[in-house]
Amino acid sequence: MATTFLTLGQITFANFEIPEKINFGGSQSLAVKQLVGGQRVIDAMGRIDDDISWSGLLFESTASFRAQFLDTLRVSGSPQPLTWGIFNYLVVVKEFKANFERYYQIPYTITVTVIQDLNKPLPILFPIGYNDAILAMLQDLNDLAALIADGGVISAMAVLSAAINAIPSLALASPVDLIPVVAAIAVVQTAVISAIGIKNSRIFS
Repeated sequence: MATTFLTLGQITFANFEIPEKINFGGSQSLAVKQLVGGQRVIDAMGRIDDDISWSGLLFESTASFRAQFLDTLRVSGSPQPLTWGIFNYLVVVKEFKANFERYYQIPYTITVTVIQDLNKPLPILFPIGYNDAILAMLQDLNDLAALIADGGVISAMAVLSAAINAIPSLALASPVDLIPVVAAIAVVQTAVISAIGIKNSRIFS
């Protein structure tokens, strides 16, 4: 089973009681204002967490007692901690439905409504900046050009390096700003194709 640990209040689920999957997430409440000309102004009003639902099978000699206890959580409407995997919520049992098949075998379904998301906020992972990423690739290309030791490729790479370094922020560069870079890339491509042709002619001559 994908989920190996699940607790609701004082109940710890085990074996067949644990579902294959449990949903989480929800939506954002949005106030959308449609303006003349098709533009929109959208205000985020806050999170709306989906109800969390899962199903399982209460099994063995304590199944009936466990089913009754879970139903008391529904009846009481009291806040209960819900934990599985890395997820942690404070919830109210909205629905508990069970089918008595045997005293030791009771399929069930639970739906809870989230009161509070108790998960620790994940650290924000900032992506590598455009400049840093491109400069790193540029360095790799220059290293390859040096390894090839072809004068035309090395010269073309020098032109490309100068064009890229002349732009303060590649992320904010306009199409006009990028014209020298695009032209320099074309020069590099031509130089590489020429170098490959020369190498092939030497190999197959």
